[in-house]
Amino acid sequence: MQLLELEADLAKLKAMPRRQDKVSYKRDELLPKWMPIVREYLQAVNTKEVTAYDHQIFAYSVVWLFDVSNYQEGIAMGLTAIKLGQPMAGKIKRNWPSFMADTIYDWAEKQAEAGNSIEPYFSQLFKKVRRDWRLPEQITAKYYKQAGLSLLRNLHGEVKPSECGDATVLEQADELLAKAALIHDKVQVKTMRNKIAMRLRALADYQAQH
Repeated sequence: MQLLELEADLAKLKAMPRRQDKVSYKRDELLPKWMPIVREYLQAVNTKEVTAYDHQIFAYSVVWLFDVSNYQEGIAMGLTAIKLGQPMAGKIKRNWPSFMADTIYDWAEKQAEAGNSIEPYFSQLFKKVRRDWRLPEQITAKYYKQAGLSLLRNLHGEVKPSECGDATVLEQADELLAKAALIHDKVQVKTMRNKIAMRLRALADYQAQH
């Protein structure tokens, strides 16, 4: 019965032409409707009342949490899905790590360029990307690149090595960009690394004169 209800909700969602209407429907209708059932299921798994199984309501709810930008709960639930071996929702072809990493990266890129904080979500996922998840090289490399660029952004979100007066920070940024290039050679960090090198030389020259 629940799966039939879910299918009806998915059909209604698919029929909506506007993305914003879909987001509102997920946030205001679907998540309040289905999350209590998801939490009940996870509680039962946690207390060993049931063994984890392919729970598509759980899977779709995780995806919807990311879609409505509830990243705190989305990340927590996504990590639980990975731990339980929960298959991805419906016909989505990406696995959980790829889906989560891509979604948070896209969000972080927009936030960073607008001069907004990308924490704590970017660092949470970057830690997983570095240590635990074997993702396509392009995804891993762009995380290292974003981590490096974020060290050099000013308050307006602009990447400005010339405004950084700390050689240690510049070196840390360069190491991250170098790692990105090592992982995927088309990640496009050469120009930025040259700017960092120029700034480091300028700082060294200034220190030598004073």
